[in-house]
Amino acid sequence: MDRQFLEFWGNFLLSAAKGHRQVDDMSRWMAQGMKGVQDLNDMFRKVYGLEQAPGSDPDMLTSAQSAFQNGYKTYLEAMGVVPKSDYTALKRQFEALQQQAEEHETTIRNLRMELSECKLSQGDTVRGFQELIQVQSDQFRELTDSFGRFFSGSADDEEKKP
Repeated sequence: MDRQFLEFWGNFLLSAAKGHRQVDDMSRWMAQGMKGVQDLNDMFRKVYGLEQAPGSDPDMLTSAQSAFQNGYKTYLEAMGVVPKSDYTALKRQFEALQQQAEEHETTIRNLRMELSECKLSQGDTVRGFQELIQVQSDQFRELTDSFGRFFSGSADDEEKKP
């Protein structure tokens, strides 16, 4: 972990123990991009070795701010805390995935209803074919019986003629 960050953070926590004002100052300082609160700026410059001329090298200040932010993030991770920006991003992603899952469940429910209706209509169609086959079988049997009676009747008539 970044030694300079730990030193800064330790000094800050000691200062915070002396008064609640520093906590409010720290929040405001972070929100303003590490500008505005002179006490914290002085402490930050001292710990990161930027005391010589405030604002003499903007690249050095930018790299120190970057190092501070990386150290802060590492510290939060070590403490088991998630930065609010990460939490907010994950919360948005979770809500989007939750909405997507609800849409998928609705789609699945609708498809299942359509499938059951389709099976019912297929069942009606199959029953209709079965009834049609039964009717045609009965009609064919009647037709063959009729042919049988017709031909057996004409054969009886020929036998009676001699």
